[in-house]
Amino acid sequence: MKKIITIAAALSFFASGYAQKRVCGTTQHEQWLQQQNPKRVEQRKAYEQALANFIKSASTNKANKTQSIIQIPLVVHMVYSSATDSVADAQIFSQIKILNDDYTRQNADTANTPGPFKAAASAPMVQYCWAQRDPNGNPTTGIERRKSTTTSWSTDDKVKATATGGLDAWDPTRYFNIWVCALQSPLLGYGEFPTGSASNTYGFVAGYTCFGDTLKAQAPFNGGRTATHEIGHCFNLLHIWGDDNGACTGDDQCADTPNQASENYNCPTYPLTDACTTTAPGVMFMNYMDYVDDACMNMFTADQSLRMVAIVNNAPYNSLVSSNACTPVALVPGDAGVLSISSPSGSSCGGTVTPKLVLKDWGNDSLKKANINYVIDNGTVQTYSWTGALAPLQTATVTLAGLNPTVGTHTCTIYTSIPNGAVDGNHTNDTMRVTFSILGGSGQALPFTEGFEGTTFPPTGWAINNPDGTDTWTKTTSAYKTGAASIVMDNYTNSHIGQVDDIISPMLDLTSISNPSLAFQFAYKLYTNPTSNPNYSDTLQVLISTDCGATYSSIYKKYNTNLATTTPTWANSAFTPTASQWRQEVVSLSSYSAATGAFIKFRNISDYENFLFIDDINITSSTGINAQSAAQGINIYPNPSADGKFLVDIKKDEHSVQKLSVYDVLGNKVFEIKDNIPSGTYDMNLNNLSSGTYLVEIVKDNTTLFNKIIINK
Repeated sequence: MKKIITIAAALSFFASGYAQKRVCGTTQHEQWLQQQNPKRVEQRKAYEQALANFIKSASTNKANKTQSIIQIPLVVHMVYSSATDSVADAQIFSQIKILNDDYTRQNADTANTPGPFKAAASAPMVQYCWAQRDPNGNPTTGIERRKSTTTSWSTDDKVKATATGGLDAWDPTRYFNIWVCALQSPLLGYGEFPTGSASNTYGFVAGYTCFGDTLKAQAPFNGGRTATHEIGHCFNLLHIWGDDNGACTGDDQCADTPNQASENYNCPTYPLTDACTTTAPGVMFMNYMDYVDDACMNMFTADQSLRMVAIVNNAPYNSLVSSNACTPVALVPGDAGVLSISSPSGSSCGGTVTPKLVLKDWGNDSLKKANINYVIDNGTVQTYSWTGALAPLQTATVTLAGLNPTVGTHTCTIYTSIPNGAVDGNHTNDTMRVTFSILGGSGQALPFTEGFEGTTFPPTGWAINNPDGTDTWTKTTSAYKTGAASIVMDNYTNSHIGQVDDIISPMLDLTSISNPSLAFQFAYKLYTNPTSNPNYSDTLQVLISTDCGATYSSIYKKYNTNLATTTPTWANSAFTPTASQWRQEVVSLSSYSAATGAFIKFRNISDYENFLFIDDINITSSTGINAQSAAQGINIYPNPSADGKFLVDIKKDEHSVQKLSVYDVLGNKVFEIKDNIPSGTYDMNLNNLSSGTYLVEIVKDNTTLFNKIIINK
């Protein structure tokens, strides 16, 4: 039977005097990732399927056998707690030579590959180059260091985040990230399998005693092959034995690796047979994806190489090949540029906007003056003559004179010119643009309706706030309650947990009708089973501002099963609602009825769960709400109630009320009767509730009705 070597089990080997055995943490890390993200198994499967056509095509393409060398930028994040676990640059540099040799099959020990396996031996033809420019465009050695208070790291990715004592990854679509640190003994390293979406934790973590082949590298893992093995996982290689617990049914997806029962350790003698491959030449224990000592590893196969090549030829990591990170930063005289723009941004009311930027000296000489030009849309260009003293690669924050754009969405363009009185030496970094919205003006009279049927998105007067610049609210025609369109937030493929995205209404005059009330349709289904994982849910929140967006108050917030509009409330699949899977929500705005200028903000807070749809936003008088239920033979009285006690009168007919629920102004359910309620008069005791306005939701004949009630104690 195959032995599963966990970290705890490996420790017991040492305590008993056994020689050290290789401990790869990739499988353990993958299990941890799946716990954090229930979709990960599905995503890996989908990615494997997406790569299948490339692999099939390339395997029959003879030209692929002689492919050109692929170059990938590499950055090493050295995280240490003392001089003991900090390695010198020389040890780090030694590792890249080993990788370049192993991934092009230029390693000196290819002679040790047994004759029967030489025909299968191959390499992905990957060369790693040290990054020479950091994400901000500054020169770098490709190595960054941080002293941390953490003395030992595990497979939970904390070493990959500055916030938890480690170092953040550089853009994984431009750099291949490696972290070197003191890993919990006896763990040597771990990689991260790729999926179809770029991950900010993608890369490889190495223990400092098994990185490179010099200085602090310790036998028997001082040949740099831990990196060769773990990066193989990052490029989608599985363990050669298929992780099947000795069943001989596991598959590493490579036809040219012999069936193997379990991992091998130390340095076996060739030929080695086992229960899965019982005759010579036996198992391929010298493969980089086995567990033997560094000195006994020496080959990838052609099929393994093809799987790795597929990763760097398909999204999201194909951009590594075209990255300019290994191109040296060429500093030229007189090179000024705009590094960032902090204002204008987002949404604000009418009036003056004050542009603010970070000016950078990208040149190799001191920047003493430059013109900073700025313009809103296609208006008149304004110019500010900046003077100062910036050393090469240094920055300065510059505030410009205010502008007065009109209501709507605008683009602000800022660019530099004439640095030090001469033509700019490099125009590629001169210009930056930002989009912003002016929400001001007089409030639009009610009633207000928006069904997102127009060709313009966002609709006129609406604004979108997308702080992280990734996925946000979009228009869709794939689902709708009425008409032919709605808006949707993609929480299904968007893995940025906690990301906030807002879509904000035009300014509205709530005084233009009596008792204003907001109604909207939405549809949502959880991805994760709320019984087993009750903390996983996206959130829908509605907020209102009456001070031109300076502050917002929450008037509605739902998540988990309260947000779901379907039965069952979850499914491990992407959600597209049918017409019957929508629910209308009604939120009283009576507390804000004196506002002549109000903004309504619909906010999505992503938890990487599922698609959320909104349609048919209406702001009208709530007077008609009670009339709606009364017309259907349902009356609730006395209303207002002085003590919170009401009578619900259901007129006699052939149908019963299926459900009655009561919500507060934040959308929280405070009372519910789920069972069918026949005709008659019933007590509804809400005396435990505070004074205020509440909404009664009544489901009758599969139709949802609403009634507003007031408690005045």
